[in-house]
Amino acid sequence: MGEEIIINPTIEVEEDLVQKAKEHVNIERQVIVHVVLRTNIAWWQLRIWPSTFLIPKEGGGKSKLLNADKIPFYPQWLHIFGSSHRFTLIFEALPQDCSVFDLIEEIPQQGGFEAKGIQRNQSDVYHVEIRD
Repeated sequence: MGEEIIINPTIEVEEDLVQKAKEHVNIERQVIVHVVLRTNIAWWQLRIWPSTFLIPKEGGGKSKLLNADKIPFYPQWLHIFGSSHRFTLIFEALPQDCSVFDLIEEIPQQGGFEAKGIQRNQSDVYHVEIRD
């Protein structure tokens, strides 16, 4: 019997293709923030501006708001009867080295949402409470 010959072929992948694959992986990762907004007002209006971000404390780029559930985007309003409302925000991925971040709604008036000092976890799913 002859010896078995093992061939390990060299595969070359274009760097451009590798970079596009890395970008796609980052796009697929998302951060989900479940929010409970509480107020002492019995009737109120609510909306979220597209200029809402997750901002890493360590620096780095802001993660953009991609989608929202149970809260309309500016300029639409949601009329609330009761002292609390739950909604979900979906953001772009945070930088890999981020361990603490803020949720900030950057708007040209008072009353933007803020939740500061959110500790990063492995699931990138968060529950925050905001009091008005």
